[in-house]
Amino acid sequence: MPGTRVYPGAHAGRMVGSGRLFKRHEPLIAYPDPRRIDLRASVLDVFEQYRVRVYQQHSVIEVLLLADRSASMNSGDANKQQVFLDCLASIAESAFSYGDSFSFIACGATVEQRYDLMQCRQRGAIASLIRRLQSARFEPQHPRWQNALPYLPASPSLLFLLSDFHYDLNTLAPLLHRLRQHDVVPLVSWQRSEYQDLPAWGLVSFQDSENRSTRTLLMRPVLRRKIGQAFEQRRRQLQAYFRGFGSEPVFLEDRYSAAQLQHYFWKRTP
Repeated sequence: MPGTRVYPGAHAGRMVGSGRLFKRHEPLIAYPDPRRIDLRASVLDVFEQYRVRVYQQHSVIEVLLLADRSASMNSGDANKQQVFLDCLASIAESAFSYGDSFSFIACGATVEQRYDLMQCRQRGAIASLIRRLQSARFEPQHPRWQNALPYLPASPSLLFLLSDFHYDLNTLAPLLHRLRQHDVVPLVSWQRSEYQDLPAWGLVSFQDSENRSTRTLLMRPVLRRKIGQAFEQRRRQLQAYFRGFGSEPVFLEDRYSAAQLQHYFWKRTP
């Protein structure tokens, strides 16, 4: 969506000012810049006023990553943690390269379990945050997204929502209603080993990352197929749910890929 900030940047904005994309004509008295007088438009003006050309100004935007730091986003899996950190580093670097500010909020079950970095423009601060997160303990229980609401920007921003979404989607509704003014990109972090790389036969132990309970199942082809079908059903459910809020989810399976995210935005370009 067009940016609303007054500071010049790299993105299409709603402000008029210095730019190359013609917006409209205005009276000279409203925009006193004689260098932009349009003689043809001035001659055709029925009120016989000088008309000047005003242009759409490109503006900066605020980029924010709102992340889930519940135990299921880590659960001792190095790949999951690497996806989390790669996503943070890549989005922050992309924002800095365009002159935008970057904010990060990672929500746990309580206010104390929140990591944040607001309107950052320094790469050193991101590197320090990544080092903190590498040793951070991801707590059980699902994230309390409402703890992040007071820290969200008031003006429209580009907001990435990172989670595995292995919980009741109804808990997301209050957050998504509050995010309607922002351009929201849900990032779904899954590991194929959880539903594709299962043995056809044998005993397999599963552990719930949140409550630490374990369950041992006799894996067989029928059960393996049912698990795969359940994940595909969940994929369609997430797509339908987020589309109801005007967003299209991106599924980050096994790893984070900047090219995948770039392709996602290319497809959205009108």
